[in-house]
Amino acid sequence: MILVPPKNGGESAKDYVIRVLIDNIINARLRPGEQLLDQELCEKFQVSRTPFREAELALAQRRLIDIRPKIGTYVSYIDAGLVEEVRHLRSVLESELAVMACKKLGREELDGLWENLAVWQMYIKKGQEEKIFLLDKQFHSMLYHMCGRTYWYELVESVSPHFDRTTILSFRCKPMEHILKDHEELIKAIEARDEKRARKIAKRHLERYSENIDAIREAFPGYFCGQ
Repeated sequence: MILVPPKNGGESAKDYVIRVLIDNIINARLRPGEQLLDQELCEKFQVSRTPFREAELALAQRRLIDIRPKIGTYVSYIDAGLVEEVRHLRSVLESELAVMACKKLGREELDGLWENLAVWQMYIKKGQEEKIFLLDKQFHSMLYHMCGRTYWYELVESVSPHFDRTTILSFRCKPMEHILKDHEELIKAIEARDEKRARKIAKRHLERYSENIDAIREAFPGYFCGQ
């Protein structure tokens, strides 16, 4: 069942629908191939047909939903090739970001990263993968912003839902501790100002998808294009 949180203050109806649909698609509450029933969803969102349709068109442009004229609107299947392109982009940017962090981050910023990991450990014990996913997103966002690369972050976020869908699925079928360990080792490398090691860890971290893809496909058959 989808979750429909309240609208944020000042948020347009279109942006509200986009935000909530993306969240439900990423977390597979709306599953790949599932039809979006516009009238039913408009009632859930308490929005009119026009902003809802505008939101659908925006998500279709981002390849998160498929609009089939005279047939219906459906959640897109996961495109493994597109996910790999996003992974590669992040790998290039975040490897460089790790090097920059070694030069830029001070004690206050590093403490913030350690605090993120401490909360993560609590939610691992509780097995709350959606909370862990949000903490993972927060960790990477902090690095982009601490290094003054907000445009890089905006660029990555514009395509991240494709990669995020596989991230949360991997949390549901693979141990999460290795992701936490990557973050811990990265912070230690940054603290030591070890640029070479920081770059290596950041690159390895983004290669986890390649390690997990077979397990994800096996656990969630039918979620990917061509299956």
